[in-house]
Amino acid sequence: MAGQNVSQRTHRYDAFLSYSHAADSAKADHLRRGLQNFARSSWRHLRALRIFLDNASLSANPGLWPEIERHLADSGAFILLACPRSAGSDWVQKEINWWRAGLGARRMLIVVTGGELQWDHGAGDFDWEHTTCLPRTMAGMFSDEPRWVDLRWMSEEDPGSLRDSRFQQCVADLAAPLHGRPKEDLIGADVTRQRRTKRLVRGALAVITALAVAAGLGWVNAVQQRDEAQRQARLATSRQLAATALNLKDGNLRLASLLAIEAYRMQESPEAIAALNQLATDSPHLMSMKSSPKDISALAFSTDDKAVAVGDEGGAVAVWRADGRALRPRASLPGRITAVGFSQDGKRLAVGDSKGNVGVYDLTRKTLRRLAPLPKSISALDFSMAGHLAVVDEYGTVALYEESGKRFGSKHTGHTGSTVVFQNVESHLLVRDGVGGGGLYTVPQLRTVVDSKQLSVPAGQAAVAVSNGGHCFGYLKFGIFLSSGLPKTKGHESLTETCPDFPTLPNEEATRLALTDNGRMAVGTTAGITVVDAQTDGQAGQVRKLTGVGRPSLLKFSDRGSRLASVHGRTVALWNFDQASRTAHAHGLALSDEQTMVHSPPLAAGPDGQVAWSNLMQGDPFGTDTELHVWSPKGRGTLTGGDSHLYDALAFSPDGRTLYAGLDGAVQSWQIQDTRLVKRHTVTFSGPRDDYQDPVMIAPRADGSLVVTTDNGAVHVADPSAQRTRIAVPPGTTDPRRGLRSSLSNDGRTAAVENTEGAVDLYDVDSGQKLQSVRLNGEKVNAFALAAGGHSLFLDGSRGTFARWDLDERRFRWQSDEPNGARVTASEDGRTVITLGDSGALTRWDADTGDRLGGPDVPIPLHTLSGNVGIGLHTGFVVESTGTLWTATEGGEVLSWDFSVNSWIEGLCRIAARNLTDAEWRRYVGTTPPSRPTCE
Repeated sequence: MAGQNVSQRTHRYDAFLSYSHAADSAKADHLRRGLQNFARSSWRHLRALRIFLDNASLSANPGLWPEIERHLADSGAFILLACPRSAGSDWVQKEINWWRAGLGARRMLIVVTGGELQWDHGAGDFDWEHTTCLPRTMAGMFSDEPRWVDLRWMSEEDPGSLRDSRFQQCVADLAAPLHGRPKEDLIGADVTRQRRTKRLVRGALAVITALAVAAGLGWVNAVQQRDEAQRQARLATSRQLAATALNLKDGNLRLASLLAIEAYRMQESPEAIAALNQLATDSPHLMSMKSSPKDISALAFSTDDKAVAVGDEGGAVAVWRADGRALRPRASLPGRITAVGFSQDGKRLAVGDSKGNVGVYDLTRKTLRRLAPLPKSISALDFSMAGHLAVVDEYGTVALYEESGKRFGSKHTGHTGSTVVFQNVESHLLVRDGVGGGGLYTVPQLRTVVDSKQLSVPAGQAAVAVSNGGHCFGYLKFGIFLSSGLPKTKGHESLTETCPDFPTLPNEEATRLALTDNGRMAVGTTAGITVVDAQTDGQAGQVRKLTGVGRPSLLKFSDRGSRLASVHGRTVALWNFDQASRTAHAHGLALSDEQTMVHSPPLAAGPDGQVAWSNLMQGDPFGTDTELHVWSPKGRGTLTGGDSHLYDALAFSPDGRTLYAGLDGAVQSWQIQDTRLVKRHTVTFSGPRDDYQDPVMIAPRADGSLVVTTDNGAVHVADPSAQRTRIAVPPGTTDPRRGLRSSLSNDGRTAAVENTEGAVDLYDVDSGQKLQSVRLNGEKVNAFALAAGGHSLFLDGSRGTFARWDLDERRFRWQSDEPNGARVTASEDGRTVITLGDSGALTRWDADTGDRLGGPDVPIPLHTLSGNVGIGLHTGFVVESTGTLWTATEGGEVLSWDFSVNSWIEGLCRIAARNLTDAEWRRYVGTTPPSRPTCE
């Protein structure tokens, strides 16, 4: 046999490893590497022994056993990894039998990895009743007890280190017969080799380290230069994208929003943040923008303004919520959709197409009923309160349908029917066309009551409109709106209302016009959309520019006139005129205009999102004293209290359970309970009443004490429960008519007080020691605020300088020369800094660089404010710890504002409602589009 003369020639392998793959794969590989590395003659030799292991040495071969047989024949020894699973392995037994037929027990080494191995000296064989790790085929193979190596302590999952001392002893036991040398010599040789290798390694490492340090320094320098070049490239791209976004914002707000977001993600540059801010605050009435697969050809609002229906050129119809957040399943008609309209209860939707088809969708059951068609393209339709449907086609045919879908009236009127409306408690039907003329017909007989062809439109003038209710009809020429109603007819005077007066607009080419029954007009021009409110007695009509969309192809008001839908191509934009800003949130907290003087309501923000203010609410009865109000987002309503009309300063305790209110040289403590405010203490400051001590700012401390600044420049420390006060900083002036501005750090440890020379003095409240005095380049300081735990002071100067003073470094971190004329507020951490101008402009500033990031305007109340100054002086504002801004405007309302970048991005993504296309990315960014979307 092939194994008979194997010992008489040189072998390729020193040993053949036989083992169970299921039980000992890791141990076999560990043992192979240990034998190869043990007692190598030098580091230049790859291995001390060549060990055959099928997973490491066997190439792919369709004849597996002949290949193994060849390697067995080419091995000088046989190492068996013995365990119960290898004892039952057919392959292991086959390999043992081959070796036994050749060399027999000679050159066979046993390594026990599991089970039991016992020798029966009397029988001269293994004790087969207790031996479980060897196959029975090995009976009689050994005449003397073989020496075997025990590896049962080694884990198969984690064999451990090759340098483990126990493992090294086992390897030495196996390596000695393979090398033909004593075990002690091999161990000594291995130790010597390791020491020699360590010396060589240390020397090599020293050389390599020196070279690496030199190369590393060069590499670090190269990496720094590369990183700086990449940063500069990102910054340049970010600035370019931000500039492009601002250029596109008036005509394509969706694309501009996506570019601004990518500019910020490319590099958080001031330009990118400013672009995000401006885009988030522009177009304050815009709620959402949605896309259609094809050009939009018809749209309508539901009677409750909560949904909008959109039909397109392909015959598809979709229904969205008016805020654009929900999309209902689409349905379709064969032709281009030309008219859509909701039933009065909002449960049905009528649709007409260019082929005269009429369908009624049951929006609850999501079913379609096709009605008897009309001869020509449908031009208008309307539901009555009773559920009847009136439809008119472009030929002038009017058809009436019952709720069941049965037609119960039809007449050819000759009016093309841009509008069809049920009127006069549904006893009449008004049909008006888009170029002049109209008719009034009885229902259901369709008898003509009024047939007017007296209304004409000048040649070439296309901007004609009819209001939803049919009461206002007119056209726009040279910026002047001209209107007319149906002629007065005896018995039908109530149906002939005329339009209100609108202010004259700039002479722009009007392409689209929309009207409401309650005095609002939308004009579409090549430059965008203008919305105009009618003039009333003593008040001019308000004119607003709607930006962010292209030239509108359709304009449609809701029935109430508070919402507008505009269409540009495949995009519909939804506008809400009750929405003052897309970054402001109204909470139904309307304030009255109670003062005859300039007044900004005191305002405070609490730790749990609650807000407090002092001002009468709209609708409060005359003479009420409940001027203190606390509102919480947790839904417990508004708590009221107070016993004065003129609170000067407010502050929450650190735990948010107490509201402190200052007035007339005193501070009141009001406990915030579940349903009301309960007055607990009043602490009065020492000194005569004529010291002009009205509180300016209150800073509650964790120990329950209060730090209070007053108009005379004094800083007081008060203990409300003990009714004790002390003056930490004495008054700065003896003139009771001269008020001095002041500010406190959030913890009440530092005070900033304006001195009589227009500079700002900084004090340590506990000791009363003046720390520093800050002057702003010779300018008088208009306003200032301490922030960042009293380590930063933000100052606004009389000549337009806005600056940040670092109290620790005693220097200005930055100064901005942009004219501002504002009051200042900042968050506790100093990261959010906001100014409020007299005009009502809110501006966020980069606290680190001083860059102006922009912001929205405080909404102007509908009625005139007391006095003739800007709205900013009628508004109180404060930033809570999370960075949310709160404003309270006399005659307006309490609003919360989003001033975080994340909230701006989230809002712009809602507006965009899509991501940049690959083509847009390559065009504007100039690189390969990334896998991540701009908006998730």
